[in-house]
Amino acid sequence: MIKIEDFSLAWRWISSSYGNFSKDTLNKLIPLSEDQARALIATTPINFPVGAKRFDSTEGSELTRQWLKGLVNDSQTVTICWDQETALTLPWLVFCDYYEVFEFDSSAM
Repeated sequence: MIKIEDFSLAWRWISSSYGNFSKDTLNKLIPLSEDQARALIATTPINFPVGAKRFDSTEGSELTRQWLKGLVNDSQTVTICWDQETALTLPWLVFCDYYEVFEFDSSAM
């Protein structure tokens, strides 16, 4: 198991200029190993499936958070893959609250 402090993108959540997450929130982030990330990428569809819900996030951060929270209930998780070797699993509501800190070019959710 990879500790969050050892995860290559941990600076996004530890740095005061980005997320500066609480210890409690950091403990909810579960980094995947490179092998787990590769396996996930190999089985993930490249495009959105037919009927997938879409939202224009340029409408603003708060509207985007509200839309995201309306998609699933708070007991679910989401896994984010930045590339074939970098992925993280976290609670859906943590993602909804901080989605802007998790997204950047080459992210696939």
